Amino acid sequence: MTEGDVTQLRYWIDLLIKGVIGVVISLVGMDYRQVKNSLKELEQSKYQLTMHVEVMQHEVSSIKDRLERIEQKIDRILEK
Repeated sequence: MTEGDVTQLRYWIDLLIKGVIGVVISLVGMDYRQVKNSLKELEQSKYQLTMHVEVMQHEVSSIKDRLERIEQKIDRILEK
């Protein structure tokens, strides 16, 4: 093996290592992007669910108040 062959071999090994590193970084970047999108979707879903819960709590409170008023009216009617 001559000096030129060794240099060429090192050159190709260096290129191969850099290529592998580039592929790994690309895969990690794609995975990061997918995780980021999933987290964004989860945050939106959480926000929507929170809003639904707040609306439902308000409706339940309103129904409870109405029932109490009806109950009071029934009590007044029964007292007569």
